[in-house]
Amino acid sequence: MTQRRLHLGESGEAIAARALRRAGYRILAERYTCPVGELDLVAKDGDTVVFVEVKTRSSAERYPPGEAVHIRKQRKVARVAEYFLASANVRDVPCRFDVVAITVPEDGGSPRVEVIRDAFPVEGIEVF
Repeated sequence: MTQRRLHLGESGEAIAARALRRAGYRILAERYTCPVGELDLVAKDGDTVVFVEVKTRSSAERYPPGEAVHIRKQRKVARVAEYFLASANVRDVPCRFDVVAITVPEDGGSPRVEVIRDAFPVEGIEVF
């Protein structure tokens, strides 16, 4: 990954965390890593634990960021979420997967942030 893309991703995660806090979420973890992978953000929205995948793109890129969370990525996020819950010894808590799609204009203008709640289902994803 190039330095430019790495910086874009890191700044996107910070933008996403701010947007979620403004929307009333409480951030529990940023860049959570474990043996099975990484989660960009883990948050609470009321009583619901929310696992957040952040996708950041420049306006010059071809595909919108919200379309970048394909089924393979969904399974990976679900595996890490399962690990997070098990390691925190959390059971029977409502959970969901959100995606924060960020588009950063090439001209340096304000980024466009879209929070996609329930971006993909908790049920029906085969983790293993």
